[in-house]
Amino acid sequence: MHEKDQIIALLKNTVDGSPWYGKSISNTLRDVPIGKALLRLGGSYNIVELVHHMLAWRRYGIRILETGQHEEVPEHINFPTIEVMMMEEWDELILAFKETQEKLIETIEKNQRDLNASPDNKPYTYSQILRGVIHHDIYHTGQINLLTKFL
Repeated sequence: MHEKDQIIALLKNTVDGSPWYGKSISNTLRDVPIGKALLRLGGSYNIVELVHHMLAWRRYGIRILETGQHEEVPEHINFPTIEVMMMEEWDELILAFKETQEKLIETIEKNQRDLNASPDNKPYTYSQILRGVIHHDIYHTGQINLLTKFL
């Protein structure tokens, strides 16, 4: 299997499949009631903020693959502070996550870049960025599952 195909398969399995480690991201987010999504455990980020953070780095992966240029993710986008959210907004946030999944896969499929090349003279490759996005999603999905359990 080629690198692009491996990354796409991992993305699909992590978000909508049956990953070996537990619940997919879609199942995790579907199971979070809005009442829990805004709660904090101690000084932690809330679930809404974690999903926004995940989206920021998924969008970073899309942008860098499209442009080849590294751009800093501003802190207010990386970890926005969100205290209030309506149910419709939570549904829209989950939809935005699904849309980034479609866009990420589409961008990988259509992109002609060598995934083993480095963007913008950085010490990492496109492949490492894309796999990093997957690892990042898994990590924060674990946090979301723990927060849901203990809140």
